[in-house]
Amino acid sequence: MTKIDKLEKAAKAQAEAEFLELIEIDSPSWGEQAIAKVLLRKLKELGMETQQDETGNIYGYLPGNASLPPILLSAHMDTVEPSKGKKATIEPDGTIRSAGAAVLGADCVAGLVEILQGIRLVQASGLPHRPVEIIFSVAEETYCEGLEKFDFSKVKSKDSYVLDLTGKIGTAARRAPTLVSFCATIKGRAAHAGMEPEKGINAIAIMAGLLAKIPQGHLDTETTCNVGIIQGGMMINIVPES
Repeated sequence: MTKIDKLEKAAKAQAEAEFLELIEIDSPSWGEQAIAKVLLRKLKELGMETQQDETGNIYGYLPGNASLPPILLSAHMDTVEPSKGKKATIEPDGTIRSAGAAVLGADCVAGLVEILQGIRLVQASGLPHRPVEIIFSVAEETYCEGLEKFDFSKVKSKDSYVLDLTGKIGTAARRAPTLVSFCATIKGRAAHAGMEPEKGINAIAIMAGLLAKIPQGHLDTETTCNVGIIQGGMMINIVPES
């Protein structure tokens, strides 16, 4: 067994232990303070220069020892709900699952651990490496609200890997979809539907006319459109005002 093989075997066991450690820290969106404190300590133990902005995002920098451009590695600290009281159980085949009603939190604790273990493995190998930048962001699950407030002017890297993707190991995505959502309020005029309906303006009827003009489903090979929620009216005998 080569030195690298031995290091990888030890790193695998350490990665599992670290994963189990981190997923038991509650980290809902905008509530990542506890896990951030632990991650800052771990990054400093790796010899990284660290900063945390007012939003809570963590930035780390590790100088390189080779004449290579820097690389950015990123993962997020928050998890979806229900996130309180996360616990794990290990099945006989080694699969790790949630042991309770809360999510497991593998998204994105797996990415956090992969980055930490990757750096440890490179350092232990003694191989030359490029400078490494790290961003551990908050509030990714709420459509990257945390990263919107991050100061990217400090980033030196031109290449980046975001460790937040499901699928076969070794797979990478070069681009990903985004979501643009909106809410439209149609204002009409209320009136008694039995006595004087002509004095009203039916907001639901207006909306129905608009919906008939909005294409649904695939607009092209990459774009879809959907109207998912409609709310309106107060009572069945009142012309709906909104």
